[in-house]
Amino acid sequence: MSRSASTAPKAKAFPIAPRNPWLAALLQSCPAILAINWCFQGMRGMDRGELAFRLALEALLALLLAPFWGWLTALLLAHSANFLFNGQLWVCVRYCRFWRRSPAALDRFLKEIAASLRRSPWLVEVVCIGSQAFGRAARGPRSDIDLRLVRRPGPRGWLAANLWALRLRAHALVRLIPLDLYVYDDVASLDRFRRDEPLLVILDRDGRIAQRYAARLKVSLL
Repeated sequence: MSRSASTAPKAKAFPIAPRNPWLAALLQSCPAILAINWCFQGMRGMDRGELAFRLALEALLALLLAPFWGWLTALLLAHSANFLFNGQLWVCVRYCRFWRRSPAALDRFLKEIAASLRRSPWLVEVVCIGSQAFGRAARGPRSDIDLRLVRRPGPRGWLAANLWALRLRAHALVRLIPLDLYVYDDVASLDRFRRDEPLLVILDRDGRIAQRYAARLKVSLL
């Protein structure tokens, strides 16, 4: 396999696969992927708590901007700011042909934030899925960090965990780290992933990961 083929971006999965080859090729273009993700910002993967936080944050930003820019411009600016600082910009950009990021940089970032993840009183479980869990052989210049946080129940846990995720996403944005991060309301949300996919366990405060996913391969991040 040539170097160009091995580093080519994989196809982006969408809920609807058009039969028209021209439209299918258009959907896989970098501008189209960025535009679609700007519009929807990963809502399909969110639990209700995170979706409510994202909508509330966007409404607050629009409310603050509206007196200066008008409602339509304020909504567009708020949506763009949410995508930039509380979204997954580099996760989308890695589908563009020019993107390259060393897997070692992702490893360093994950190890740097692991201690603070474990110290957070608002998180109960933290796991990585995807290439980080499968190991070095599965990672490449287009890999990302698929991080899943399970928050404590209640209003304080909801607010604190989502604010923490906002800070972490902004940090990843500055560091050029493709961070695919979601905040789950319950550990059962991890059931939506493949049963044969390993879990890289960063935090299992109450032992629910070990108990609920006893049959799945689990790797600890040292």
